[in-house]
Amino acid sequence: MKIILAILITTATCAIAFGQSNDTTFVSIGQDTSRFEKQRFIDRYNYVFGTHQPARWIFKWDAGSMLPVDERGLRLDAEYKISQAISLNASYGLGFSMNSSLFDGGDLTFVAHRFRAESRWYFDMRRRILNGRSANNFSGNYLGLEWAQDIRIRKSDATLPQSIYHGVSARFGIQRRLFRYGYFDISYGIGFREYPQTVFYRGHVGIYTDARLGVGFALTSPKPEMTDKAAYCNVFQCFREEKRMFKIDLFNLFRAATLDRIQGSLRVAVEQKLGESPFSIEGQIRLDGSYYSFEYDRYNNSPLYRTFKSNTIGIGGHLQGRYYYGLKRRIATGKSGNNLSGAYFAGQVDLNQSNTQYTIQNSNGTTSKQAATFNRKSAGLLWGIQHRIFDNGFVDLNFGASIGNDKSSSQPKERTLIYLLSALRIGLAF
Repeated sequence: MKIILAILITTATCAIAFGQSNDTTFVSIGQDTSRFEKQRFIDRYNYVFGTHQPARWIFKWDAGSMLPVDERGLRLDAEYKISQAISLNASYGLGFSMNSSLFDGGDLTFVAHRFRAESRWYFDMRRRILNGRSANNFSGNYLGLEWAQDIRIRKSDATLPQSIYHGVSARFGIQRRLFRYGYFDISYGIGFREYPQTVFYRGHVGIYTDARLGVGFALTSPKPEMTDKAAYCNVFQCFREEKRMFKIDLFNLFRAATLDRIQGSLRVAVEQKLGESPFSIEGQIRLDGSYYSFEYDRYNNSPLYRTFKSNTIGIGGHLQGRYYYGLKRRIATGKSGNNLSGAYFAGQVDLNQSNTQYTIQNSNGTTSKQAATFNRKSAGLLWGIQHRIFDNGFVDLNFGASIGNDKSSSQPKERTLIYLLSALRIGLAF
């Protein structure tokens, strides 16, 4: 105890010594500034995450589910608070996968309807409300118990019936509001899932784990009141002068739908402003990887069931020319510094190459291996918006269309296709 007290006294003495002068009034001013800085941090934290904004209902649209990953779709959630700590969350998801580009007349391989019902316990919400650190809302950490049902209808082979999956899982999650109309929800779960017996899958009950990330748009009732206008620039660094930004994307770094379906992408980019103009050039390199494992009850009318595994490694990159079309006006009206934040138009050239190794294990003990390569180059136009967040964060969302050529080992003849583009990056900026 004496040691702790001595450390506290020494720390206080050093703090006073650094701010000390012959005028004792100066020490008092230093203390007032400290309180002001602490209060400003609380204000901008509340501005970002809405911790002091009460809410009884929240309706969520997961924009990340639309991104071009192996499977994309639509996910909508509605969550209702029945007490300070307990809420009910219901979710509907429509998933689909295609074997080619939409504009190439590609076929749907399957359509999936996903229903979720979850009870959530925001275990620290009551304490935070009593301490004045939060209102009764949905920005908090929670434990959940979820029931799930997936109905998958295969479209590429009409002879195969639909498959229905049931599951129950316990989850730990972190959910936060993002400004007035956004949210993110990260959760991890472990539970049991029933796989039905069909002509395509083997029936069994197994343990599974998954990681889930939702980022998108949200509406709450009552509507939040964002009264602290100064906090906007505290968060987005409006008046920061910046000519170069080094970016590391964390949003796409790792995704695990289940232990049998894992993918990730390391994306590193550098953006350089061209002089004092609103134009910039961004270059990005990416390293992609994925692992998938499926078990079939019957394959090509064979009575043997088989396990199908794939490992993919890919490398790619893009070069963008950006025009921040509102930057000069914001600078002239005193709303922004000369930086790399705001809405933009961009032209993009993109190159990607990947290699996949397949391993097929049959129930009679035989194993076969195959390999496939894929190459794509494209060019297109994008609209996007980018902002720096605090000192070392960034968010960049863009979408558009491109035209390009691709070829693979299974189809060596080069094809010209039109692709829809969308990308969301959230991560570190230096």
